[in-house]
Amino acid sequence: MVAESESDLYLLERPPGGGSASATLDRTQDAGATWHRIALPALPSGVAVVVTSLPGGKLFLRTFGFSTGAQQFYVGDGTTWAQIALPDQGTGWLQMIDARLGFYVVTQAVGSSLQELLIYRTLDGGRSWEQRLALTADHPNGGGLHLSDDSRFLAFSDSMHGWQVVVPAHWAIVCGATSSTDAVEQLMASQDGGANWAAISLPALPQGSTDLGPPFFPGGGASGYLTATAHTFVRECPPAGITYVYGTIDDGATWSGPRALPGPYFDTRDGVVWWASDGRKVFRSSNQGQNWQTTVPKLPSAAVTLVELFAVNANSAWSLWSSGSDQAPGRQTLLRTTDAGAHWSEVKLPGS
Repeated sequence: MVAESESDLYLLERPPGGGSASATLDRTQDAGATWHRIALPALPSGVAVVVTSLPGGKLFLRTFGFSTGAQQFYVGDGTTWAQIALPDQGTGWLQMIDARLGFYVVTQAVGSSLQELLIYRTLDGGRSWEQRLALTADHPNGGGLHLSDDSRFLAFSDSMHGWQVVVPAHWAIVCGATSSTDAVEQLMASQDGGANWAAISLPALPQGSTDLGPPFFPGGGASGYLTATAHTFVRECPPAGITYVYGTIDDGATWSGPRALPGPYFDTRDGVVWWASDGRKVFRSSNQGQNWQTTVPKLPSAAVTLVELFAVNANSAWSLWSSGSDQAPGRQTLLRTTDAGAHWSEVKLPGS
């Protein structure tokens, strides 16, 4: 699902197994009153398809072959698709920030040992690429990074700001008491497009074995968030995880929090107004989780739960709901709210 506004939505339906043979992409621009089919590029069989939104009404499509591992990437406008030429044939991951700006990260490993890390940047939609960082077995250190690092979640928020999490060699989820001397995951930041990296401190990390997620800047501005899941041992192993969120309003230079989420489902459109749900209630914050307003929503049926949230502005969001009970869920369908989660209306699906 790609939610563009309170009336504009793309819906990707995949066949069982995630293959592309009968994957369909439909769009409504009138809150489900009508739908029209979006033609996908010609794709081989046996690939997974993922579609995300880019600024300016563009779409980013990624395919992944289950048997081959081959990937293809496209940028389109709902009518035509342009395949993105990659700078390297190694195992890589492409992030497009808009239709022209993107980063391609290549990694090569032998067993659990990383042998290569390459970072490329394009400013023209993949027609040309600039290598920003190259770590190899012959040149394993550079830009504040080391090939021996267990780096995860490498991502960029604009042409200059990048983020990753480095996991220490001895980090683990501990079934027991933790101490301040235990190894902790480290947030790293780049301010020059991935060429150089430096550690960023987060205030008051939650007690326990803490998993850091990558920062997200969903509005394309200076406001964003990152999650931290604390696994704290209390008589059961593995310990349960509690998710906290940090917020920033200055491109990640400083972070506030952490703040516990009131529900497992979370989304934000601009990085400032946060939405959350526990399935029965909707929680909304206008100040990055410092205060929450709780709403018991009016849903189309008494026996439904909200299972995902897709916020589009401060008052409007889309969601999926499941009929039946928690123990025996039924069909899923689409809901929409335009009054901060107080009332939800069912949206007609394509072909219904």
